[in-house]
Amino acid sequence: MKFVIDKNELLSLVIPAHSAASSKATLPALEGILLSVRGDELTISGYDLEKGVRAVGTVRNSEDGEVIINAQKIAAIVRNMPDDDVVFESDDKNNATITGGNAEFNIHGMSASAFPSMPMLDNESAFAISRKVLKELIVSTLFSVAQTESRPILTGECFMIDGADITVVALDGVRMAVRKAFGVIANNIESYKAVIPGKALAELVKLLGDSEEPVNIGLTRKNIIFKFDSIVLFTRLLEGDYVDYEGLIPKEPKIFVEVEAVPFLDCLERVSLMVDDKLKPPVRCMIGDDSIEISCSNQFGKAVDCIPVKKKGEDLEIGLDNRFLMDVLRTCKDDSLNIEMTTAFMGIVIKPTQPEKDREYIYVIAPRRLR
Repeated sequence: MKFVIDKNELLSLVIPAHSAASSKATLPALEGILLSVRGDELTISGYDLEKGVRAVGTVRNSEDGEVIINAQKIAAIVRNMPDDDVVFESDDKNNATITGGNAEFNIHGMSASAFPSMPMLDNESAFAISRKVLKELIVSTLFSVAQTESRPILTGECFMIDGADITVVALDGVRMAVRKAFGVIANNIESYKAVIPGKALAELVKLLGDSEEPVNIGLTRKNIIFKFDSIVLFTRLLEGDYVDYEGLIPKEPKIFVEVEAVPFLDCLERVSLMVDDKLKPPVRCMIGDDSIEISCSNQFGKAVDCIPVKKKGEDLEIGLDNRFLMDVLRTCKDDSLNIEMTTAFMGIVIKPTQPEKDREYIYVIAPRRLR
């Protein structure tokens, strides 16, 4: 196999495929990416048996063939090549030579026959959404995805699509993020529900950028497929019934607080300097008539700060995880937020004070017991 391609064009194909390769696989082929040339078309594929990426580009002076190359090695090599043409060649023994400028690398590859078969991706349904909107929906909820496998379904985000509207939900048992966007789905009149692994969505976010250009999305019985530019990213859907998230939102709150988001975040960050990273105790929030006093004390000392608020209802003392609160505040773009509470033992609800017509969100954080 042989081809010539600009270094930056090659990198734009290698990086997406590398994101789908496994870093700790029992099969060495899963740690590699498959390079395949047919005519003037180069296809680079990565696949870890759960998610996969195909990236397609155009090459020159090519000879047909295919080979598996370790993903980390080729990504590092191409990234550090001079900004010039890169020449790639491989022989019958799968030894590859990569040349650019005065640099030359020789890599031992593997036979393409060792690469696992990727699933057929014939769409049963298809629709589109702006890359910027999709990225915002994922980024503003992904931090609430469960990080442990005790309940596998919670390691993914639940996407619910109804015509032109979409709702994205993530929860891990102690916090929940719900984002809704209206009128943003194109070419769709149906309703769909799919639970997408959080790890695959994290890789997708890295590739999307902030363009308003569309992402074409396809659903099959077992996979979801994202197509944009020359990239196809797909991942296996999680099986099982997702949690009834609406039943987890506390009803009939008794305490209502309006707070400015940026001062609240600044206050939390200052008090968090005293939080013990090993023990991770909650911060103490004393909610009074016109302020919230936030404090943390431990063997190192004590930090206290407060911010002005508007409140309706009784005073309340509640313990909260500072990291969970800061995750929410960093993703909220609104200047002012409403916080609804019932008791010190029920979750708090965070919403925008003035919701937009085409966007809604709600965050729920379970309290922590104070000593």
